[in-house]
Amino acid sequence: MKVKELIAELQEMDLDAEVILQKDSEGNSYSPLAGADADCIYVKNSEWDGAVFDTTWTAEDADLSEDEWDEMLELPRCVVLYPVN
Repeated sequence: MKVKELIAELQEMDLDAEVILQKDSEGNSYSPLAGADADCIYVKNSEWDGAVFDTTWTAEDADLSEDEWDEMLELPRCVVLYPVN
């Protein structure tokens, strides 16, 4: 993805949303940017780690009860940048 493509995608998103970078499980791999997703919710576990939930999921997909999922969907959205692989 080129910078101009990223800028075009980001201009369509909430400018106050926090940006969360996706990482590999080892934390030592890099890949070209494939895209950005603004339909996500980030739940912080620590200063450097957290979980991302896609708002298009069902409660079952998120492994939550319907009530928990409804509460989750009330949280602010974040933007996730994801790599090609």
